[in-house]
Amino acid sequence: LARRKWIREMDETLKMVEWSRTDKLSIELAVFLLACYVLLSFLFLCFNKQIINRALLANRRAIAKLFFNLMKMELKRELSHRLKWQDKVKDWRLLQKNNVLQSFREFMASEEIQNPPAVQQEVENMIENHIFLNERRVEFLQHLGHLLPPTHTKAEMNEWYESLVDLNSSIGKEGNCKTSLDLSFPGRRDLKELAKQNEQNCRELYSYFQEAIALWDVHQLKLSYQEDELKQKLDECRWRQDNFIQVKTSEYGMI
Repeated sequence: LARRKWIREMDETLKMVEWSRTDKLSIELAVFLLACYVLLSFLFLCFNKQIINRALLANRRAIAKLFFNLMKMELKRELSHRLKWQDKVKDWRLLQKNNVLQSFREFMASEEIQNPPAVQQEVENMIENHIFLNERRVEFLQHLGHLLPPTHTKAEMNEWYESLVDLNSSIGKEGNCKTSLDLSFPGRRDLKELAKQNEQNCRELYSYFQEAIALWDVHQLKLSYQEDELKQKLDECRWRQDNFIQVKTSEYGMI
């Protein structure tokens, strides 16, 4: 901008000088014209005037060409500087990006990020809780052997199964948290399949014991029915026996 301003100021100065020369020449030519009385001198003066006009026009063209060339050179110089500046900016941005990436890689490779103490402690807590829940599930399954009729009812069996479902759900959540923390864990899918298989086995076991309780209820109902029949028969037998004894007693009394 400063160079352009300087070029424009120089152009204006040259134009002012040229106009000043033109004015001075015009005044001198006018004086010479008034002083000439001879035709030959007048023609010579007109001829000189044309030469002077051509010289002035040539000077103006030279000034305009000089201004054009200077502005052209200035624009080329600015374009060259701008291209260099853009290259420098591109290099600077690339350098900054590489520095940021390197810093990020070093940060991610640090021990605090790779093995954060808080996460390790949380993983250990989850493992301990997972082991505890598995032990609770084993106790639940072992306790199932004591939930047999007639000492336990179907309602107690349902309550046991609901508790087992809640326990399996808690174990599944703990397992999902553990595998989510370790995304590269190779047996992640196997653990999910194992959890589904355990749930299926628990449902089948519950169904089996439900059938056993239902069978016991049917058996108990039949036993109760048979007991009622037997009691009725015993009552009838006792009634007949009492009648027989009364009859015999009467006969002996008559004798």
